[in-house]
Amino acid sequence: MKTVKFAIIGCGRIGTRHAEHIHNNKRAELVAVCDIIGNRADELAKKYNSKSVYDFDELLNENYDVISICTPSGMHAEMSIKALKADKHVLCEKPMTLNLSDADKVVEQEQSNGKKFFLVKQNRYNPPIKVLKDVVYNKKLGTISLINCNVLWNRKKEYYVESDWKGTMEQDGGALMTQCSHFLDLIVWLGGKVNSVYAKMANLSHPYMETEDTGFITINFESGCIGTLQYTTCVYKKNLEGTMTVLGDKGSIKVGGEYLNTLPFWDVEGVEKPELEPGNPPNDYGTYKGSMSNHDKVIGNVVDVLLDGKEIATNSQQGRESIEVMQAAYISSIENRPVELPLKGKDYEFKLNKQPPLSGNKKSV
Repeated sequence: MKTVKFAIIGCGRIGTRHAEHIHNNKRAELVAVCDIIGNRADELAKKYNSKSVYDFDELLNENYDVISICTPSGMHAEMSIKALKADKHVLCEKPMTLNLSDADKVVEQEQSNGKKFFLVKQNRYNPPIKVLKDVVYNKKLGTISLINCNVLWNRKKEYYVESDWKGTMEQDGGALMTQCSHFLDLIVWLGGKVNSVYAKMANLSHPYMETEDTGFITINFESGCIGTLQYTTCVYKKNLEGTMTVLGDKGSIKVGGEYLNTLPFWDVEGVEKPELEPGNPPNDYGTYKGSMSNHDKVIGNVVDVLLDGKEIATNSQQGRESIEVMQAAYISSIENRPVELPLKGKDYEFKLNKQPPLSGNKKSV
């Protein structure tokens, strides 16, 4: 049986999750793993009977089809481009890049040599989201007026200070890029073309890091719909909710729970509330939880695309769209103005890691 051969760069929590699901997919094979911390690579390689490598350039010379990029966010752009140039397909963790110009470089490189770029956006596979997407795309809610998303999560001090990159502008990008990019992706996925963005952000309770931990974003869509995203990592003790509400002139739906995992409200003209298929639990990292654990479906999509010619679940252009909206949000908050899309001139060239770092309590971006 033909298989898709994978390699992994970055053997931390996410890389370990990729390895598990590659191993569990009968049409996939993990042939190499890489990490600059040698013992992490060795341990993961031993567990899955693969080769351990300690240098990214050396890994690019190995024989495989797809590289899973599971490194800090600030490394995604450079590694994706180098891997595509090395004739490898790329499966990249979110965010695709930390700025729009780098996203365009990834898209350009992908188009130049015909290799494929896959972006991890696992919330698209959540059973309530799949139902919501079907209803919206088939116009069963009629004209959509509002898409609202709340991400009220907790990330404790240990999450940031035990890492040399989390909470930094250069490698993390901020709570929007790290904790909330999945949610913003869904807003744009459902809402369509974006005309303008307005945002407010602040660091309210993590004075030891550089980036924002709280924000409110308003998105104006070409359709006339308004999208809103309220997010924070300041919730007391543990995550409170990750929810999405969509209002149309023929119905209202709320996807609820801690990580978009329930369907608490459904009122759609002529459409009964469906029974949801079983969903996966969240990614559990011990001291905190993330989004629903759908990496099995992400790996499955890569295999299905490469072996069966199916459609990429989240492609580079869709990743670029989310990056453009997030970049516009940071510009809006820093410069206190609405930002129109598509980004042009200095807005297009903007890079968050060149802005003065945030510090101290209640410091606005």
